[in-house]
Amino acid sequence: MKKLELPFCFLYLEDRYAILDMKKDCSINIDSATEITGELERFYQNRPFIFITHRKHHHPIDLNVYKGRILKNMIGFAIVSDNPEERVRAATEQPLWENAFTFFTDLEDAKSWAESFFSS
Repeated sequence: MKKLELPFCFLYLEDRYAILDMKKDCSINIDSATEITGELERFYQNRPFIFITHRKHHHPIDLNVYKGRILKNMIGFAIVSDNPEERVRAATEQPLWENAFTFFTDLEDAKSWAESFFSS
């Protein structure tokens, strides 16, 4: 695992999935999304991976990030939170994502889901 600390988040990069953990009082906007995407592109290059966002803290999200540069090798997206408001917000995000998209309340369940894409 590779752990990166950016000014607004921690990014944990595993062979088959990445976990985004936003810092408290930070937000996702076009600039932060571009920086995250750049790190993902450098690490995964052309290898397929799943993106997991572990939403421990509520943070604003500019939904225009879904219109930006989405990596073609990002084959799935999971949101993890025990906050019911995040499930509601996920429902507004899901139509903006074309590949596999799901919601979990437990990070370990999201990791298992991600691994299932690669099991034979």
